[in-house]
Amino acid sequence: MKNYFSSSTLGAQLFLIISLLGSILGVYIYGLSTTELLLVLLGYFVYGCLGIVITYHRQLTHNSYKTYPWLTKILSVVGCFAGTGSPLAWVAIHINHHLKSDKPEDPHSPLHKGVKIFTLDYVNEVSADTKWRMRDLVTDKFQQFLHRYYFVILIAYSGTLFIIGGFWLMIFAHWLPAVITGLMSNIVNYVGHMPNWYGGYRTYNLTDQSSNNWLWAIPSWGEAWHNNHHRFPKNAYFGTKWWEVDISGLIIKLIRK
Repeated sequence: MKNYFSSSTLGAQLFLIISLLGSILGVYIYGLSTTELLLVLLGYFVYGCLGIVITYHRQLTHNSYKTYPWLTKILSVVGCFAGTGSPLAWVAIHINHHLKSDKPEDPHSPLHKGVKIFTLDYVNEVSADTKWRMRDLVTDKFQQFLHRYYFVILIAYSGTLFIIGGFWLMIFAHWLPAVITGLMSNIVNYVGHMPNWYGGYRTYNLTDQSSNNWLWAIPSWGEAWHNNHHRFPKNAYFGTKWWEVDISGLIIKLIRK
């Protein structure tokens, strides 16, 4: 029997589209004062930086650092609130990206897939190599739970915010930050493989087209140091030059053990 609550491509895209439309309506109704902007920035930091970048990407995908198990669980749940899929689904996509970087099988290479908005490209058939790299994650009961009941968790969180602060809180503390997180993920996937894009450059001559981009480095919490990352995927800190500041890498230094 199909589980309609589990993490899926269609469900995640539908949530982000609804969030985008709801956010436009929310901004029209309430405007964007300093309070709303700070709330959105806080949400984007919590979901995008702590949840997706620091936990989904650098810890669960690349095992670039170790931290406390209880903190990993909390931040895995926080990453779910971003609306871009469960940790299991997200990690499978990203491992596939590194294995097939800028090849036709790459799930989000701009060379073969073009510009994408809210297109997550879940891996339908997980290769043996990907399964091996995810072996600890796929057997983790907590991660299995997050994947199986992903949309229950997502809807419950939005509903709780609505009960506490109405449509206003749900939009500015959840939906709009989730939209920004989803958009930034797609921006990094695009400019991170377009060396000639404004702000782009390559420090390492790799077989793919991965590139750094100084313009998007701060807004993406350090993810836009993409060429560095493809050269050293196990590094928790993406900057390799003194001026390549990596906000996520600095936070990891505080929480790693």
